[in-house]
Amino acid sequence: MLRLLPFSLTERQRAGGGGAIDDILYSGFYPRIIDQNLNPTQALADYFETYVERDVRRLGEIRNLSNFRRFVRLCAGRSGQLVNLSSLGADAGVSHTTAREWLTVLEASYIIFQLPPYYANISKRLVKYPKFYFCDVGLAAYLIGIENAGQVATHPLRGALFENAVVGEALKHRFNQGNQPNLSFFRDSKGLECDLFYPAGHGIAAFEVKSGATISSEHFRSLHRVARVVPGIMSKTVVYGGTTRQSRSDSEAITLAELAGTLEMLEVSREIAAFVEEHKGPAPDDAAVSALDSAYAKYIRPTLDGLEPTLGPLADSLFRTSTQISYVGFANSETNSSSLLKARRWEQTKAQHIVSDGFKLSNSRPLELKHVYTFRDYIGRGNAGFDVKLALSWYLDGERISRSVTIDGSPIPECGASVPYGELNNSDMGIDQTIAEIGGRVMRRIGEISAAPFRDDP
Repeated sequence: MLRLLPFSLTERQRAGGGGAIDDILYSGFYPRIIDQNLNPTQALADYFETYVERDVRRLGEIRNLSNFRRFVRLCAGRSGQLVNLSSLGADAGVSHTTAREWLTVLEASYIIFQLPPYYANISKRLVKYPKFYFCDVGLAAYLIGIENAGQVATHPLRGALFENAVVGEALKHRFNQGNQPNLSFFRDSKGLECDLFYPAGHGIAAFEVKSGATISSEHFRSLHRVARVVPGIMSKTVVYGGTTRQSRSDSEAITLAELAGTLEMLEVSREIAAFVEEHKGPAPDDAAVSALDSAYAKYIRPTLDGLEPTLGPLADSLFRTSTQISYVGFANSETNSSSLLKARRWEQTKAQHIVSDGFKLSNSRPLELKHVYTFRDYIGRGNAGFDVKLALSWYLDGERISRSVTIDGSPIPECGASVPYGELNNSDMGIDQTIAEIGGRVMRRIGEISAAPFRDDP
């Protein structure tokens, strides 16, 4: 089932309608007015009378048509406001129960639509009443007494009509895509608000509406505050009555004419997000990710941090140069870089080279993390010019993390270890003893080579 509301702004322009904002708010979007170039005031008056005499009698069995006409005009004057049935009913001379029934009739016959409030489990008291808008802003303008486009510019309700046009455009865009509206607005008990939340991918596009022709930083203030309160806001946009697009560091100001294109891009982003969700593999195993983080934080990084002051003096004083390279080997691929295992880089390393869809640690496919120190061109006392290479490797399988250490390819059995993931939070992991053992072994290796008799190989 497709719900076809009046023209969208793009359709109106294609049918020959003018693009001036005041003309849009005055003449609206009903196809016949644009296509046949009818006088909007006369056409909308005829339409409203026909609607009241025909559709209202059939849908609502309303007998007091004069009160109903007054009720609809009151609604037009309150477009974009919270639904207040008691106030509407009192001003129209009917009960709030009757006001609710008449509002239902207006909605069922596509004269108005209700915009629900955003609701989420956040630490704010949120407004729970909907707002209502007219499906055609031109009809709302007629009902509040506007008889030509020139009256719009100075009318006190111009801002409400402009907001009506923007929110109505968003609703039509959703319907024309064959989607449910899923639109909302935000307002809390302290008055913080955002005029429109539009679905965008896995998040929300937030829109603030300002009818003025100029834009200032003040117009973005509530958007920024709302974004700090509501999780998942992906973009922040002000729709204003000017003629040029303006960009801020993290937000945009667009014209009414650019709204359709912006909404189209949001639909594409939503479709891409749905496509990715449909085609991506299974989610990473939470237990495996937790074990990896714990192994890095409790076992790997403290070892590397402890080795820096231990090996630094040897590298700086006894060798011309030294290098450090880290390796990540997983799923038949290997990556290396000097910074892969640094604390500032770890989250990036994990996201780019380890944790992916379906990530899981297993005995048949362990993860290897490796860090290699190479001390080049010995310049100390004794034989000169040799290199020393120290390598630390960690293997993470389905149950535990294992460590091995080699110097110039020869293993150091005393530095080998195997720790179940469940024991990684123990306070004593033997890291200090391991660092001391590695430091002593490196010094003995340097001493052995530097003191060895010189041999001239053939």
